[in-house]
Formats: sequence, C-alpha cells, structure tokens
Amino acid sequence: MQAGFFSSARLQSVLLVLLFLLFGAVAEYLALQEQRRTDAQQVRDTVESAAQMRSLLEIELNAPLQLSQGLVAHVQALEGNTSAQDFQMLLPNLVRQGKHIRNMGVAPGNRLTYLYPLAGNEAALGLYYPELPGQWPDIELTIRSRKAKLSGPLQLAQGGRGFVYRIPVFLSDGQYWGIVSTVLNIDDIWRLLKQKAQELEVGVAVRHLSNRQDGQGGEVLLGELQHFQPPAALLALNVADSDWQLAAWPLQPAASLAFWFRLVGWCTALLLVLLLASVFRANRRWQQTSRAFEQKEQYYRTVLDNVDDAIVVLNPAGQIHTFNQAAEQMFGYQARQLRGLPFQILFPQPPALEPGQGPQELAAQRLHGETLQVELLHTCIQLQDQPLQVLLFRDITARKRMDRLKSEFISTVSHELRTPLTAINGALTLVTAGAVGALLPAQQQMLDIARSNADQLMRLVSDILDMEKLQAGKLSLQLEWQPVLPLLQQAVQRHSALALSCHVQLELAAAIPPDLQLTLDGGRLLQVLGNLLSNAIRFSPAHSTVELRAVLSGDMLQLMVSDQGPGVPPDFVPHLFDKFSQADSSDSRQQGGSGLGLAICKELLERMGGQIYYQQAAQGGACFYCEIPLHSVAEQQEKM
Repeated sequence: MQAGFFSSARLQSVLLVLLFLLFGAVAEYLALQEQRRTDAQQVRDTVESAAQMRSLLEIELNAPLQLSQGLVAHVQALEGNTSAQDFQMLLPNLVRQGKHIRNMGVAPGNRLTYLYPLAGNEAALGLYYPELPGQWPDIELTIRSRKAKLSGPLQLAQGGRGFVYRIPVFLSDGQYWGIVSTVLNIDDIWRLLKQKAQELEVGVAVRHLSNRQDGQGGEVLLGELQHFQPPAALLALNVADSDWQLAAWPLQPAASLAFWFRLVGWCTALLLVLLLASVFRANRRWQQTSRAFEQKEQYYRTVLDNVDDAIVVLNPAGQIHTFNQAAEQMFGYQARQLRGLPFQILFPQPPALEPGQGPQELAAQRLHGETLQVELLHTCIQLQDQPLQVLLFRDITARKRMDRLKSEFISTVSHELRTPLTAINGALTLVTAGAVGALLPAQQQMLDIARSNADQLMRLVSDILDMEKLQAGKLSLQLEWQPVLPLLQQAVQRHSALALSCHVQLELAAAIPPDLQLTLDGGRLLQVLGNLLSNAIRFSPAHSTVELRAVLSGDMLQLMVSDQGPGVPPDFVPHLFDKFSQADSSDSRQQGGSGLGLAICKELLERMGGQIYYQQAAQGGACFYCEIPLHSVAEQQEKM
C-alpha cells in the first residue's frame, strides 16, 4: 500500500509537470499567433502609409510637370513661331500655378534662352547644353528618345541641387525645335514627404529602379540603402515616366499583446497546476484520513464488540443507532432488529434520560419479556456536529442476588450471635464483679481481656445490624428538638475512661451558645461522635490530645474531631467512608475494627441532613468535620 501510494504521488507529479508544459505550450502558441497578427497588422498599416506617401509624392511631382506639357503643346501649336513676349507672359503664370518649381526655361536649339524667374538663376541663362559635359549625354539621349525625362537630383549651374524635367519639342514635320525644362526644388519635396511620414509614424526612403549603379539597386534619392531591406514595405511609383521605389518602415515596434498573452498564459498554467496539485494533495490527505478513519472505526468497533458491558448509542431522535455484541447477548436482540426503534423498547418502565445524570439501577427487559437488573450510565457526546446519547448497561442481576444473600447471611449470623454474646458478656461482667468470689490477679487479667473482646464483638454485631438496616431502609431516626451542648459533654464523658486507659487527654471546645438546640436524633449523634472519638483515641500516641470542637459556620453547626496520630494515608482517603474499608487491612494490624464505623457515620449524618468530611490536620493527625444544618430537614424541605 505504501509503495502504491508513492507510485501514485509520483504519477501525479509527472502529470502535473506535463500539464504545466502543455498549458505553457498553449500560452506560447497563443503569444506567437498574437505576435504574427500584430506583425501582419503592422505590415498592413505600413503598406497603407507607404501608399499614402506614394500618392502624395506622385501628386506633388506630376502636377507641376503637367504644366510643362502645356507649354510644349503651345510651342507645337505655333509650329515654333513663338516670340519672346509669349514666353515672358506664359512662364510667370506657369511657375505661379505650379508647386515646388524653382524655375522653368525654354531652350530653342538647345540654348537656354528664356528663363523664369531670372533672379537667382542668372548663371543658367544662355547655357548651351552641348557644352555641359555632365548633362549633355543624358539630354542627348532624351532628344533621341523623343520622350520627356525626369533627371536628378543634379548639381545645378546656378547652384544647389534639383530635379530637372526635360521635354524635347518636335514640330509637326518632325523637326527638332528645342527643349522645355522645369527644375523642381528637391528640398521642398523631401520636406513635405518627411512631414507626411512623421504624421504616419513611419520612416521613408526613395530610390531609382532604373540606371542601377550596382547589383544591389538604383541610386538612392532619399534615405539609406539599408532602409530598403525587410521589414520595410516597398512600393513602385512612376513619376514622369521614371521608375522609382518608395520604402516605408515602422519607427516603433508594434504594440503587441504577445507578452501579456505569454505572461497570463504561464501564470494561468502555474495557477492551474497549483490548483490541481492542491486537489491531488487534498485527495491524498482525504485518502489517508479515510483509511485512518476506517482503521480507527474498525478499532473502535472491535473494542465496542469485545467489551463486557452493553453499549447502545441513540441518535438525536432517541432512536437506537448502534447496538454492540454485548448488548445483543444481554437483551437477546440482533442489532438490525432494533436499529431505528425507540430506546424505550429495552425497559418495562422507560427512565428519563437527563444530561449529567449519575449511574442508576433499574430493571431492563429482554426480547421475550424477561426482566433483569442493570446499572445504567447515560452520557452525551457530539459526533460531526450531531448530538448522540450513549447508554452503558451493566448486568447487576447476579450482584444483586449475591448482595441479597450476603445481607441475609449477615443478618442471620448477627441475630444468631447477638443472644449468646449477650449471655457471655453478662456472665463475664458478673464474674469480674466478684459474683463468684475473689479472683487472682492473673485470672482477673484474663477475664478483662475476654470481656474486652466480647465488647468488641458486640460492637461489630451492632455495626453490622445497623448497616443492614440502613441499606434496607429499616432504620428509623427519632428526630427531636433538643440541646446540643449536653450531647457533646455526654460524648466526652463516655470516652473519658478509654482516653485515660490510653494515656490520651480528651478535651471539649464548644464555641456555641449554651442553649443551642437542633432537630436531630440524640442517640445517633452520640453514636457518630462516639465512633469518631474512639477512633481518634485508639490511633493517638500516648500523652497526646484529642479534641472535640463545636463552632457555628453560617447556617451549619460544625463538629470537628481532631487527633495527633499518624493520620490517614493519602491513597486511602477516597475509600475512607466505604463499607468494610480499613487503612491497615493486614492480619497484623495493631488496632481492631470492622471497617463499618465511618460508613455508618456518613449514613446517619446524611439521614439528619448533614455531611461528614475528612481533612489532614495542620499539625499532623486526622481531623473529621461533621456539619449539621441549624434548620431541620423538614424545614428545609418546606422551603424547597
């Protein structure tokens, strides 16, 4: 079982690790998908931004160049027969209509003759293109192709850099007339493009796709060559029949939720694994607790079924819930027959079950109606927040029968012994008194011993008869209103001779009113005091003191008999008032006695409404306290 437990725990640990990795893999997959989605969205946004910048660039460049086409159409319409006044009127209007135009010029026969604005461009006026070695090859190629071409950025003769848009002009007869050129301000165009890129939060670069200088791409017009590498979005654009490429890239990485997907996913995986681990741990604990509970239940069931006493457990409704084997044997029922039935079925006269009630002796009833005497102990317990009652039955039928036989035997023996003992004691008294003549000292000593033993035997018989009457309820007390002090004096006087013979001083200390009267049986009180005084005298060393003290304590009269003897052993104090109990029960004990005296004292005082207690004296020795109420038992009952 232990190996299986550890194997199960190891399997659960492996399962938790696999689940954690699985949940983590799911989290990573979701994070990857989110990152891909974010990257794809950023690419789409970048492409859209690039498209907007391409549209802006095409509009800003093509619009002013279209004005040049209008001027060419004018020259062709006039078959080249234009005047200086025509250009002086047209050029200012065209320049004002277009944006980013630095100047616009007309070069009949390849000489730049007309130019506007002239201010700032004086160095360019009168240029003859064939004399420009840096530009003439490109111009000549444009003339031969008979197509307009945008060149640049070029270093301008008048200073600065710019784009030059040249349109070769051919008349209707195919004769070459000259060139119309438009110079665009490159800085304005790039500034506008960068401003748009900043608004769109992207970077921008532009390059030629034609006239490549190396295998890596054309001339870079704006930006750097590395800007045309991934993840930049590349779009082709056509400006005045020139092929350009625009690159756009995000300036900031996309705000992706992949990190949060990963964090939440792994945290969720950890929480789920911890939750499952706690569930597994709780399940293992539950299994352990369940096994322990089953073992404990089996243990208690074994104990319950092997005790000699019958045990019956009642549910809160007073119905029988548990019935052990001893109960089955005692009552003759099977447990299944009584489960759920009221407990009253076990009694001919059901008792009232009250919490804290002590053991009670009563009659129980077997299956076929037979009765038996049982001692019933009732206890309440709490099990799983459910109040249960436990009834413990002990069959005392045999004990009752033995007690009855013992009582009958003691009564018979006592009555049979009393008559001959009385005769023997009387005869010894007469002989010791000289009825048969003078006795020798040795004879007198032997007769005194015989008489003392006869007196002791008579007291034993009297004690046995008194106890038998007390138990049978046949001893009646003569409760009368009578003074207390004379009874105390009489008790001391009766035991003076015994004290004298034992060399013990007997004293009376009565701190009570002389006329104090109580309702009590004087003879029985003398019997109680005599028993206590005789015990104190017999167990006191020579030349010691035995004191009888009487005081008032509240509504009680307290009588104390104290001596200076060895006292009562602590382990014997709980049994001090039991029948036939003696501190020294060995055959060699020094003092005789029946062990009934204190038990009789307790019974007699309780019949008079009082109590008796024992306490070790402060200076050593024993001290017995007798408390008698100042009000009679009848008065107390009336008050109650």
